[in-house]
Amino acid sequence: MLKIGVIYGGKSTEHDISILTGLHLAKHVTEDYQVVLIYLTHDNRAVVGSRKIDDYITGKAAKAREFRSWKKLACVINCCHGGMGENGTLAAVLNFQQIPITSCGAAAGWLQQSKIATREILTAAGFTQPRFQILTANEVDSVKLPLPVVVKPEMQGSSIGITVAHNQKELKDALSTALTLDARVIVEEYIADMREVNVAVMRENGRIVTSALEVVGGEKFFSFNEKYFNMDSGFVKKSGRTPDDDFLSQIETQVKDLAQRAYQLFNDDGVVRVDFMVQGDKVILNEINTVPGFMAYHLWLKAKVPYGVVIDNMVQDAITRQQKKQQFVTRFDSEILRKNRQLVVEI
Repeated sequence: MLKIGVIYGGKSTEHDISILTGLHLAKHVTEDYQVVLIYLTHDNRAVVGSRKIDDYITGKAAKAREFRSWKKLACVINCCHGGMGENGTLAAVLNFQQIPITSCGAAAGWLQQSKIATREILTAAGFTQPRFQILTANEVDSVKLPLPVVVKPEMQGSSIGITVAHNQKELKDALSTALTLDARVIVEEYIADMREVNVAVMRENGRIVTSALEVVGGEKFFSFNEKYFNMDSGFVKKSGRTPDDDFLSQIETQVKDLAQRAYQLFNDDGVVRVDFMVQGDKVILNEINTVPGFMAYHLWLKAKVPYGVVIDNMVQDAITRQQKKQQFVTRFDSEILRKNRQLVVEI
């Protein structure tokens, strides 16, 4: 039986929702694995995780003993939203220790956590993108896009710090808020009359596969609280057809194709959720969430893929990737040390 770690929490504005993702996922791991909980505290200390939610509410969980058994793990499932979990740092640390991790690698994680890098790469690759502008604290008076605009801190997720500004006062406040979270912000064209559509992507036996599609909340930008304080709304089973069904059937092929292309473009791993904005016949890839809340499990369930299968796909793919890395040539025998020993030998 393979021993796998489920890691969650961390120094991030999304710390609490990460705890829920980790504990919820651990409940759905199949009997093929032995689960070890690893909790990253608010200052990124790795401690032995508790299965009791009250321990996190009271702070007791952060006082647990340090987790040290990394080398005994066959794989680590990354449930850390934001921070080091999504910006590539955690992947880099575990890669250094040759421990398989289910999420994107260090480079892919950073590029997709950066809203600026994501926009630039997608634009260069020919994806339809909104107009955007990059600003620092010294350039807040240089917004050139017409109002309304969307203001986003560069490296935050889950709508944290994102504001729609309709006038100059709102723009000033939005920039001020975003710059308390990051050194750079991105100001984007506001896409009116759009509908948000999400789809999840992962690798299964080497193939890139997609989940069912989901329409999210019309043209409204949801805050962090609106996303997570009414979480059951996304998981309610629908009976019969809905007005969204015809809309989704019309764009399904295009959305899934774009999502798979983006997964390949960024060299993604594990489960990601790709969020689109659809305006008329224009399909805009908005962002890629490399550690989505609850691993977007409700989208897989809509596609009749059990959560346990999703978890198994992530683990097996991570282990396979790590095994392939071990086969790469990392040593080159040469005479360079012997022939250049005089450069470092004391005279």
